[in-house]
Amino acid sequence: MNDGLALALSFVWVAAVVGVAEGLRRGGRISFGLSRKIIHVGIGTWILPTVLLFHSRWLAAAPPALFILVNALSLRFRWTKSMDAEAGSNAGTIWFPLSFTVLILGLWGVAGGKAATCAGLLVLAWGDAAAALVGQRWGRHRYRTGDGWRSVEGSAAMLVFSALAIGVAGAATASTTGAQPYGPARVAVVAIAATLIEAAGRRGSDNFLVPVGTALLLWGLGLVLRMG
Repeated sequence: MNDGLALALSFVWVAAVVGVAEGLRRGGRISFGLSRKIIHVGIGTWILPTVLLFHSRWLAAAPPALFILVNALSLRFRWTKSMDAEAGSNAGTIWFPLSFTVLILGLWGVAGGKAATCAGLLVLAWGDAAAALVGQRWGRHRYRTGDGWRSVEGSAAMLVFSALAIGVAGAATASTTGAQPYGPARVAVVAIAATLIEAAGRRGSDNFLVPVGTALLLWGLGLVLRMG
């Protein structure tokens, strides 16, 4: 597929995800929080087609780079309530596309970079959403973090879905990049690290620190293993 078509599909996908979430929210079928998580998971999962379809890092990075500005304006003027209703002064909706952009531009052309980028963003999309949903519904054992509370149940969900995301990312990109899927030990170590980063996140900063930290750790471990 050429990059022009991949770029068009990216914008269609984002518009569809946001449109469905906003439509369900406005129709009273889902809550603000759930609509925001639908957008979070739907857009974050688009990293899989991004690394599989695009050839140019610059065009791959164009949609998330644009949405840094769009989300900043949306947060200021409350254009998409499903994204911003619970954010308040939280800049998480800006940190998310920024992490997307930084990872694509920074790791796209290096060995193991695409797989690491994919894993980092899937961990944020799946793991962070699972932590929030499980924590809100079943979180009974809470612990204090930097600017609030987390639950053991939510962190456990983050760990499980982070491991799943890393495994899927490694397997999905192996055929196109020539890299080997991630081994169980690396998956476990990085999933634990991602869970700890998410627990310590402040005011939406985990939307940047989780994907970037996960990707850099995976890539760094791969570099060490290749050198060894």
